[in-house]
Amino acid sequence: MFGGIRRRSSIVVCMGMAICGFVGAGCGGDEQSDAERESARRVSSASEPPDVFAVRMANLLETASRKKDCPQLDAINARSLIRFPCPVENKGLRTSMARFKVLDAAEYGTGAVVDYKSGEVAKGASIVLFAAPDRNWGLARFGVVSGRTVGTSDDETRDGFDKAVAGYLAAVEKRDCKAYNQLAVTKADDDKAVCKTEFPSTAELAKKLEANPSARPSYEGGNSVFGFYTLETSKPEPANVTISVVKANAKSPQPYVVLDVAPSPTAAAQERFRRGVAQQRKSGGQPAMSPSRKADDS
Repeated sequence: MFGGIRRRSSIVVCMGMAICGFVGAGCGGDEQSDAERESARRVSSASEPPDVFAVRMANLLETASRKKDCPQLDAINARSLIRFPCPVENKGLRTSMARFKVLDAAEYGTGAVVDYKSGEVAKGASIVLFAAPDRNWGLARFGVVSGRTVGTSDDETRDGFDKAVAGYLAAVEKRDCKAYNQLAVTKADDDKAVCKTEFPSTAELAKKLEANPSARPSYEGGNSVFGFYTLETSKPEPANVTISVVKANAKSPQPYVVLDVAPSPTAAAQERFRRGVAQQRKSGGQPAMSPSRKADDS
């Protein structure tokens, strides 16, 4: 199964910003016109729209059959939380990706969801992405079978997302692996194995939480299945992470669980980029990045 979602805490079967969304300078202000602010809002948190990235990745998975085909897929692997072996020797995966089609996509701050269908998931599945510090999309989860999610409302899931993220961060800070096991999607079914092999990887986040006691997660948006948060810390140096959370199925001991925590650009870094794009547009130059669009329209 891609992504290795743990059965007891998963909701789903797993195969195989807005510009003022962050605290920072430049949000609003009389010096910007309404048109300039709306243009800035359409600027993606990453260097390409998520649906365009997903199509490109699917093409790579379909065609990277030789080592010389691997540089682009290797680059995606290097910034992702799950990785595909390259060359791609799994013929079933390559055949499935030949029938890959984006159904819909949406960005939620530094997170994104791409709903798609392929040869192996004709009824649809989802890809969960995060903007890496270099402003390229990283892969958090691939093949999460949950039906259509983009365009659905988070009205009934938002409270659950909030509680799951708050509980997860408290467990990490207090070094409570038992609570972490209940609130995180993990790879092992054995709790002791998780505490020994997976929980130690949260130590760096725990140190940041301890050094930044006033840091709080900021909700960036979501839908009926997935939610996304950012957590900015200033010590020992400015940093930002994207936290993705998902609604669990009826068999899960917790109704909502945290999928992943991944490094992302800071609000200040994104603001600098957006100001640069706005200045380019104002001076008549071409922006360094296009607004989000459907892959089929590109």
